[in-house]
Amino acid sequence: MHGSNTMRADFDCMSGQRVLIVDDEADILESLQILLESAIDGIKVECAPSGEEGLVAVAKGVDLVISDFKMPGMDGLEFLRKVRDKRPDVPRILMTAFPDLQIAVDAINEARIETFFSKPLDPSEVVEVIKKALARRKQTQVRDQAFARAMEQARKKAGGDVA
Repeated sequence: MHGSNTMRADFDCMSGQRVLIVDDEADILESLQILLESAIDGIKVECAPSGEEGLVAVAKGVDLVISDFKMPGMDGLEFLRKVRDKRPDVPRILMTAFPDLQIAVDAINEARIETFFSKPLDPSEVVEVIKKALARRKQTQVRDQAFARAMEQARKKAGGDVA
């Protein structure tokens, strides 16, 4: 991780994308923020110490959410379920120091998470997974915008009759 360019993004597709990290441990928030902002050009990492504060950040707009499982108050699974309900298009990742098959199954089935990380985290794996998830999200956004433009052009050509 020390200045390695191997984890650095090779293209600018992630520029401007926002990643939200939710964890009640300040050292985890800080280390993940430093890791991601140094390894992936152009992203903005926001941190929240609770699920409640995380939901406020999600409402303002994010491109990817990473949450710890075990937190006081709202746990990570409940938080990610709420994120799924509010923003199903935003990729969700759960991390935990207490890996358990039932937690993983519930996270996949109920919160529709993209990935499950076990602590301690492998920095290169985290960066690679985040880069891929952000690239897929950007591709989806570009495709959706192109489709919306095509539909608008079709409506104009048809005199507004296309649904």
